[in-house]
Amino acid sequence: MAKRGRKPSGKRKGYFYEEEEQAFVDYLNAKDKETKDLIFNSKLLPAFTKMTESIIRRYNLYPPDEEFQETFDDTMSFLITKIENFNPESGYKAYSYCGTIIKNYLIYKINQFAKNQKRNTSYDSYNTEELADITDTLRYSYDSNTTNIAFLGELMKKTAADIEEMVNNPVKNRLNENQIKVGKALIEILTNWEELFARMGSDKFNKSSILLFLKETTLLSTKEIRDSMKNYKSLYYLLKKEMIDE
Repeated sequence: MAKRGRKPSGKRKGYFYEEEEQAFVDYLNAKDKETKDLIFNSKLLPAFTKMTESIIRRYNLYPPDEEFQETFDDTMSFLITKIENFNPESGYKAYSYCGTIIKNYLIYKINQFAKNQKRNTSYDSYNTEELADITDTLRYSYDSNTTNIAFLGELMKKTAADIEEMVNNPVKNRLNENQIKVGKALIEILTNWEELFARMGSDKFNKSSILLFLKETTLLSTKEIRDSMKNYKSLYYLLKKEMIDE
């Protein structure tokens, strides 16, 4: 007599199965941006979100100097930059490939934190006492606070205008080709910031989505984008400080 027991529900509780594996391959093979965006947003983004959250919590991979959301966003951004490097013919599953990237990157971040404790803060950290106060205490978001929205709107408008002025005078501002590409992409983002905020969530820009936009618009690598962002980041933080001081 067959044993009686609970029947399987038929629906697996995981987040990366055959459907997601195929979506990963379809994304790599897609020829146009619209198709890639559709596959990414409907299939890959939900799976990547659950995978990243699970790995951070399961293996307790929390960089000491970051909030969970910052760690999550940064890790998702990094993972997205590595999608195109996957070879479907390698014999490996996309699930294993992505999981390995996430774990290795989080371990790297934790190790970097330990190293940075022993040396001066890098340029990209912007952790002078003055700028740290600004970034820590003024985290404006797209919400019902009219003052925040007004401030942020004016900041985005002025930043876009200043970047446009830089891009229109590349020789004077000593901008190379990559910096010009990134500058134009940033102008597009800043000009349409309200739409982006509404689409990406009510709390703040989604870093992974912004990085993906920059990569697809400029066709540059993450390192090239980060290197080309330095002048614009400096401009943004100085402009923000001036507006706060006014």
